[in-house]
Amino acid sequence: MKINVPQRLFRKSWKWMSFVLAALLHFPAGAQQKTVGAVQSHSVFESPAFIVLVSIICLLMLVIFVFAHVAKVAIYVKREQESKKRTENQPVAKAVLLLILAGFPGLLFSQETATSTLAPTAYWGLDATTFYMLLFIIGVQVFVAWQLYNVAMQQMGAHERKARIAAEKRAKALVVKRPSLIEKLNDSVSLEKESAILLDHDYDGIHELNNNLPPWWKYGFYLTILVALIYMFRYHVFHTGKLQLAEYDQQLLQAKYDLAAYRKTAANLVDENNATLLTDGAAIASGQKIFQQNCVACHGNAGEGGVGPNLADDYWLHGGDVKDIFKTIKLGYPEKGMKSWQQDLGARQIHETASYILSLRGTNPPNAKEPQGELFTATPADTIQVASH
Repeated sequence: MKINVPQRLFRKSWKWMSFVLAALLHFPAGAQQKTVGAVQSHSVFESPAFIVLVSIICLLMLVIFVFAHVAKVAIYVKREQESKKRTENQPVAKAVLLLILAGFPGLLFSQETATSTLAPTAYWGLDATTFYMLLFIIGVQVFVAWQLYNVAMQQMGAHERKARIAAEKRAKALVVKRPSLIEKLNDSVSLEKESAILLDHDYDGIHELNNNLPPWWKYGFYLTILVALIYMFRYHVFHTGKLQLAEYDQQLLQAKYDLAAYRKTAANLVDENNATLLTDGAAIASGQKIFQQNCVACHGNAGEGGVGPNLADDYWLHGGDVKDIFKTIKLGYPEKGMKSWQQDLGARQIHETASYILSLRGTNPPNAKEPQGELFTATPADTIQVASH
């Protein structure tokens, strides 16, 4: 059963409100007539602050009486429904006590104004006692009005309804199932709801569903379009980037420069495939020293030949350029008596020795051995002019 308090309230309380309003509006005039005869020089009722504060007090008294009547009607209506005497006496006693409390400061105020000396002060024509007394009365009335309002709302069940509505909202929020991350990414429809997206197409009893594209796939496709546009404008419109072929050519050129620079600092990387003729005096002198230590036993002190072939003519058994000589020294020809020197000499030493041997060409040393092998036509790159050895 619901309590229809507002209709009953305004049907019963309009006489109360009109009576209280008339009495409060009559109060300042009567008080002014009482005090005129007592004080002729200056009246407290002539102060603007007094008029404003008393008006506020009168308005609050009206509000208090209205809230008190609302609380009274709500208490009695609830009593008729519940018929529980213990629960109804406490709110009634509280409302009566608050009403008495609201009227008690008014009694003190009437006695104070009747006996006070009405001398103008800094409080807009009011003495300090009257001014603070009025403020105290207003504070008490605000407190009483608020308490009566809470009593009325409690008896009408407003707080209970508010709490019940809040609880229902919390329960609904818990019941609603939030979609999981997988469901959000796929934007899929559950089996129970597939009938809502069923199309009219029928292929031998097979029906088609109007499913949405998965958001992850759709936005991934949009991303590829964006990347393609950026690529086109960067490489084909503004030419701020290099295409793959241009990058490959640049890398090859850079690798060539890097390899040449590295070979200058890493001489031991030379072999029979990339050896070039050394022409500096220090390299030739180092090659001569190595030749004197390891090769004179077979090829003679001046390369004139002995057990091995003559190294000062233009006939060679295994080639006469620097790469061929480097290979012969490195790998050797054991079947012809030429050992491999790669275990005894480093790549740099073999390179210097080969360059020194080419410097012997055309020196015509004494007791030279007869030519062996095939005639090799030397190029300027394979010839070193050396004054003496």
